[in-house]
Amino acid sequence: MNTILIIDDNQYIRFTLTVVVEEYGYRAITAESCEEGIKEIMMNKPSLIILDKKLPDGDGIDLLKTIRKLGNIPVIMLTAYANEISSVEAMRHGAFALFTKPFNNDEMISTIKKALP
Repeated sequence: MNTILIIDDNQYIRFTLTVVVEEYGYRAITAESCEEGIKEIMMNKPSLIILDKKLPDGDGIDLLKTIRKLGNIPVIMLTAYANEISSVEAMRHGAFALFTKPFNNDEMISTIKKALP
């Protein structure tokens, strides 16, 4: 079973994504900060990460760079502040996709399926 790590400081987003991914047979784990996210990555070795761009203790792009150093884990970025620059920056640093909040659950699942081997 693939494990998906959801890193977002918004409790509603974490809950919603957990329900959506578990409905499709994935195991969900969550973190609400960069620090918690790194701990979960080290402990659980997730198959995919859904990562918010803006976290209380750091920038999601900086965390994305750290994740890239840890291995080839697909990362889907989330942002409430999408613009062309953040999209290019996320993709340049290896994000699989970037979603703007609010996002479409069906599109999210479709992207997760494409990202996982």
